[in-house]
Amino acid sequence: MENLSLADVNLVFTTLVDAFPDIVFFKDPSGAFLYANPAFERLYGYTLEQIKGKTDFDFLTQEEAEYFAARDRDALAAGDKTVSEAWQLNELTDQQECYETTKVPVYSKQGQFLGLLGIVRNVTSQRRAEEVLARAEVQGTHPD
Repeated sequence: MENLSLADVNLVFTTLVDAFPDIVFFKDPSGAFLYANPAFERLYGYTLEQIKGKTDFDFLTQEEAEYFAARDRDALAAGDKTVSEAWQLNELTDQQECYETTKVPVYSKQGQFLGLLGIVRNVTSQRRAEEVLARAEVQGTHPD
């Protein structure tokens, strides 16, 4: 990568992250979105241009936005990677889905806080399978 120009490195990064099936976003220190990949766009139904410069409070319910802002504060307070999980209504499918979110504060080499990187994975299938297994175990140990 050291032989690539900054523009080429940005292109490689964007191509890589855009190919991820997981949601990836980056927020500035005030919580405004600077970047979101196509998976983010598909989940929320907004393009990057529509959310760029806006915060969660601009397009989520107050309750959802407050939850995400609190998780952002948790990641900043930890100063390191944090992982949280929450069930959320997918507005496009009208289904409850479970998302595992990893947030990482990003700092410059000089220690200046640049923003917050988020990676969100839909773990709905995994959680539902775990529920089925748990019910089966209970039924197996306590027959009706």
